[in-house]
Amino acid sequence: MKKTCTFLVLACSIANAQITITKDTSFGNNGTVSGLGSSSPNDWLLLIPRIHSTFQGSKIFVSYHADNSTFTQFTRLNADGSPDATFGTNGTVVIPGFETYYFYANNDFFYTNGNHKYLSNGQEDTTFSNAAMQMTDWNYKIVLPDGKIFFRGDHTFSKFLPDGSQDASYGTNGSISADPSVAGDPDGGINYEFFFNKDQAVYELISPSTGLSNIRKVSIGSGSLETSYGQSGYAHVKNAVLPATASYAVSVQTSANDGSFINKFTDSGNIYFTKTDGQGILDQTLGTGGVITAEKSFLYNGTAYSAQDTEPLVYNDVILIPAENSSHNLGIACYSMNGNNLTVNNGMFYPLSGTSYTTLRFTFVKNNYLYVMHDNNISRYIIQKPVLSVKEQADQKDIIRFENPFKEQLTMLPVADIREVEILDESGKTVLRGKGPKLNTSSLLKGSYLIRITSASGKVTVKKGIKN
Repeated sequence: MKKTCTFLVLACSIANAQITITKDTSFGNNGTVSGLGSSSPNDWLLLIPRIHSTFQGSKIFVSYHADNSTFTQFTRLNADGSPDATFGTNGTVVIPGFETYYFYANNDFFYTNGNHKYLSNGQEDTTFSNAAMQMTDWNYKIVLPDGKIFFRGDHTFSKFLPDGSQDASYGTNGSISADPSVAGDPDGGINYEFFFNKDQAVYELISPSTGLSNIRKVSIGSGSLETSYGQSGYAHVKNAVLPATASYAVSVQTSANDGSFINKFTDSGNIYFTKTDGQGILDQTLGTGGVITAEKSFLYNGTAYSAQDTEPLVYNDVILIPAENSSHNLGIACYSMNGNNLTVNNGMFYPLSGTSYTTLRFTFVKNNYLYVMHDNNISRYIIQKPVLSVKEQADQKDIIRFENPFKEQLTMLPVADIREVEILDESGKTVLRGKGPKLNTSSLLKGSYLIRITSASGKVTVKKGIKN
């Protein structure tokens, strides 16, 4: 199996780089908005960011059920955490019934689970024809760029016009049958869940899975698997480098918006991450051989914080790992995409003060903000990466990669940055030398070697390589 070996030439400044996370005191009351919902555990926030739209533009859109699910309350906050007075009554709209799960929101309106449409001011759009969309409670819906509504029901894909009426041009009378093997029926043990959509495709989480992974790509136009994606429409998520004991936990989108995502695996000892690119194929440049091995537990002032059951977050090229202690206090660790454990505020782990919870906790990243929903509160933190100096930026350009193990040819990347390559046996004797980034290695016996590279700027580094 090949893996891409990556190393830095004189990049100490990068190895010591850190992430800074500070409470955003301009948000709410000293960084926290409190009192959303009520003090009852039944009325705490129920918005799940991966499924629902957490933001309407820069405004925060949350929901929770009230009065034992008799009503659902939607609240919209301004960017500073204050109630948005243009929405409902002082930022709140109360809707009869339990309408929190599987609703859709964009900047201008939102749909509830019961398929009613509400405008940006919180008032119901009485011109919207919702009768045709009354199919099942087990569904999700998205609005396409042309304004049409794509609806995933238990057994069908459907399209509706912007006014809520059936789109007769789609499939047969507006619907296409879903593959029976992934037709969602909670009573039958098949579940489907919205992951994300991009262009004219929707990505679903299927459980139990009938393919290579739990993630599949479906064409919105045909309702069929896009078989050119991953393996027959299902994404690659598990790298062969992973231990056999590592089990799949969850996948989260990257911030690149290119269809790529990070996958989390766990076993009794560690947490592992792989990356799936926009084509559904594993990215072998992540970490070592396509895998980042991370700590499963972090110690801070003698207290252990576990990351076993938390969902990773992606901020640019950094993976943030939330972890919590036995008292449900949260903290954050960080790893770069090359697998290095980055420092957070000068430590390998940083506790987030004031984020303890009793029942419910969600964490998510938006732009350079880290949000923590804990019970009926929202706290916000500012994430910062150090700005590299001109010298550090120049050092970053000295990242050199080669396939390892290699076979009949050793090729260095980037091509323009390589002056000379030497291959030494384990005794240190030079057995092969060449100018430029490519070396014909067919004369070498199989085994371990040292690869010494001189960059165009004259910097030298040595890395171990294997000839197969």
